[in-house]
Amino acid sequence: MEALGDTPSKWSLHIFEPRSTETGEQYARQRLVMQEIFSHLKQKRRSLLRASTEDRDRETTLVQILMTSADAGFISIAPPKDRHALGSTLVPFAAGYIDIPDDPAPPSRAFKKLMEAHTLFTLNFRRGDHCVDLGAAPGGWTHFLIKHGCVVTAVDRSPLDPRLMRSKQLSFTRGNALTWLPEKRVDWLVCDVITSPDRTAALLSNWLSRSLCHNFCVTIKFKGDPDLTTLASIRELLGRYCVRWDGKQLTHNKNEVTVVGEVR
Repeated sequence: MEALGDTPSKWSLHIFEPRSTETGEQYARQRLVMQEIFSHLKQKRRSLLRASTEDRDRETTLVQILMTSADAGFISIAPPKDRHALGSTLVPFAAGYIDIPDDPAPPSRAFKKLMEAHTLFTLNFRRGDHCVDLGAAPGGWTHFLIKHGCVVTAVDRSPLDPRLMRSKQLSFTRGNALTWLPEKRVDWLVCDVITSPDRTAALLSNWLSRSLCHNFCVTIKFKGDPDLTTLASIRELLGRYCVRWDGKQLTHNKNEVTVVGEVR
């Protein structure tokens, strides 16, 4: 741990191996190495031991060790200034795996994607925010938004789960999620609709060019290989209309990417 140099105000340690990216697990060898490191610090560097934490905020120096064999691997040390510069590129979870526990309350497992985006990108859903959920049925994302105190307009050709349809925070509109537009600007656009990347790009372009939302979280879904041409056009679109934006293939994304942003 000499590579840490002067004792940071706080630091966090992740040790993992390549397969951890698919499971989120720390296996026996990594647990043993971590135990040895902390045992050594207890004897030799107590000040460094006291500074260790499980905090994930960007004021924490993040130390990551990728073990490629029993006695070899790579180490990365990211102090706060690098973490602020890298943003969500550097995921503060071991192996970049964000585990979202199962929950029987939401009507679909899709809620995990929005919850992960909320965790990784620190999305600020506030009580009373007006959110539009396009392609909402059966309501996994709407459920998450309502739990955060938001008022939701859900747009889909099919009704949502009956439990959600009874919510006073929900207004359901039967319609085409790809063409529906609000009468005035809303706080959030969220969209996990199943359609081709070019149609999602067109939907985003329509909303952003008309400044119909302050913020957005949208899933871009692929069939087969990623559509790099469309991704490039979406990147250009976000750069043109957003104060800030980000995007990533999340742990709970399949063949898809989630993009988020704040609109000018």
